[in-house]
Amino acid sequence: MDQFRSFDQLRVTELPVLRHGLWRPWYELTDGQFSYGKLTYTGALKRNCILETVGGSWIVKRKSWVGRKFIIEQPDRMEIGLITPQIWCRKVNLTLNNGLTATFYNKKILSHNYTWVSEQLGDILNVQTKFWKWKKPFIVKIDPDMIKKVPELPLLALLGINLVLLKQAEAAAVS
Repeated sequence: MDQFRSFDQLRVTELPVLRHGLWRPWYELTDGQFSYGKLTYTGALKRNCILETVGGSWIVKRKSWVGRKFIIEQPDRMEIGLITPQIWCRKVNLTLNNGLTATFYNKKILSHNYTWVSEQLGDILNVQTKFWKWKKPFIVKIDPDMIKKVPELPLLALLGINLVLLKQAEAAAVS
């Protein structure tokens, strides 16, 4: 993981997400000079997502073939969290084994800003989607105070991008 920089060294509040590739895209969280994380999909149906940062790597995959829940695993198959989309709602709940619970949703109905919100910490970070931007489809907005409060911030940023991509794929499949 020497190719990534730590979030402790972050000096900006907005990180654009770069899309690389056309047929098998992967996404890079960067500030233009340094890379802070990477999101790639594996498998023919893109059912598994690999999140890589300086703090480690995680695999996000569905708990069952037709289920709604996702599990977050470390590469050694140790489960560290569970993602549960709520029924008939836009909210997605995250529960990590270390006690962090957060909800991912967009606060306004027609907004393109998604937010990780925790009951203990408030708003953690925002993921903003951009229209007609193939190279930079997202911008992650981070509060500098949250870097020290939430050590899982790189995981939450990449996980938020993954959840927005899943929502976009579901919307495209329905239309």
